[in-house]
Amino acid sequence: MGERMKQQVKLVVVIPVGALSTKNRYEHMVDTIESIQHYATPSHKIVLQDNSAPMHLGDRLLKEFPELDVVRAPLNYGLFGGLYKSLSLALLHIQSTYKFQVLMKMDTDALMTGPGIEDDAIRFFDGHPEVGEIGHRLYAGEGIKYPAQVIQREASMYGWLRDRERCATMRLYVQQAETNGYIVGEHVLGGTAIYHPELIERLVNRDMLLREELRRTMLQEDHLWGLLCYAVGLKVARFHIPEQPLAVVWKGLPCSPDELVKANAKIVHSTRYWQHLNEDQIRAFFRQRRRERREESNHARLPV
Repeated sequence: MGERMKQQVKLVVVIPVGALSTKNRYEHMVDTIESIQHYATPSHKIVLQDNSAPMHLGDRLLKEFPELDVVRAPLNYGLFGGLYKSLSLALLHIQSTYKFQVLMKMDTDALMTGPGIEDDAIRFFDGHPEVGEIGHRLYAGEGIKYPAQVIQREASMYGWLRDRERCATMRLYVQQAETNGYIVGEHVLGGTAIYHPELIERLVNRDMLLREELRRTMLQEDHLWGLLCYAVGLKVARFHIPEQPLAVVWKGLPCSPDELVKANAKIVHSTRYWQHLNEDQIRAFFRQRRRERREESNHARLPV
């Protein structure tokens, strides 16, 4: 498909949607989509990667939000390399359908809490042309212990005996990545990560998506994107509070909702809890702020 045929948008947001559970609730998915529609540039597209088979939550959400673009995995590929495989489907679709300036991956427990993050990200990428992925970068200590161990094991002699294809691919990518300055295990936390279109283009052109041997890895998908980003000759970089507007930690919120507002955080993760606050209370706090902003802007538009 020629570039002319692609739909031009400033921002694409991809949201992987898993099966419903006590933690993964439908109304929270709706709330996250509403937060994006409220704050994101009008020039945006939300792509749902529906991994909820046989629930087909994508169809249910499409009834509420007809402008969504739903990419459905034929079955739930599971965690680890399975998430890489289902996200590969979404990235291949996005690459062939849209001409975009920035791509953002948000989990369903992430929330957009302020306007302008796509412009902040574009500005950052423009100033750092060597960077392909930004967010909460982990490159030392406990944060990379697990992925470093998995990579070493899967690329070792033991890994070769267990799965030759996976081992050979892992060895090749690690070698390519290390020549570009990769620290084994380095990655950006996957709750929300932001990608430059050049990274997606290189992953597609070099056939690094939808690789069956990588589906068999015990790395999480965010660990894999870190490795692949370096393997194609780009780097990952920090884009996080207090200097930047992303506020992402693995579990719970990085600080209280009030402090996040003061820090001008524009995307937060995870909404699951903060100290004594539960997910419903956290989401209600930010929903109330959206309501107030809407009322203020409606008020401002009223003729005097």
